[in-house]
Amino acid sequence: MLSACGADADVYAIPLAEAKARIASTKASYKAGSQTRWMRSAGVAADGLRVKLSNAGTYSSSCVVRFETVGSDKTRITPDCGDTGAAITDAGVQFFEREIAALVRQTLTGEPVDAELLGREMAAIVIKSFPKMQKEGFEADEKWVEAQKEAAIQRAEDQKAGWAD
Repeated sequence: MLSACGADADVYAIPLAEAKARIASTKASYKAGSQTRWMRSAGVAADGLRVKLSNAGTYSSSCVVRFETVGSDKTRITPDCGDTGAAITDAGVQFFEREIAALVRQTLTGEPVDAELLGREMAAIVIKSFPKMQKEGFEADEKWVEAQKEAAIQRAEDQKAGWAD
């Protein structure tokens, strides 16, 4: 199960220091179709560990993995890749957070990443985000149309005033 699948799915029966050490030293991966996705530690962040998630070396995303002690010997681990407020970008962020959660689980428990389940969860994110994505897309088009209209009006006024060809 990934972190979003249950109330304590992101809580591990491992002390915080050991969890941090294992994540800090990992280079975890999984196959998704013909691609291999990698997660590796990228250093300490003020509030956790920075990790990089790469796709066969072609691009990468940097996120923070946050750690919280739960009881005396358990640790809650939460990936945080940020929030931009833009639906398309935030859907991508949620994809990365899901992948990191799955790779953390693999690192700490040995449970392999279920790429098919991850793909279905990502599809659900897109479906849930789609109305906002459409709205943002239409707003951008309306803004572009308005800007073009204003530019055309300005060109006509400039031409009347003798400032244009």
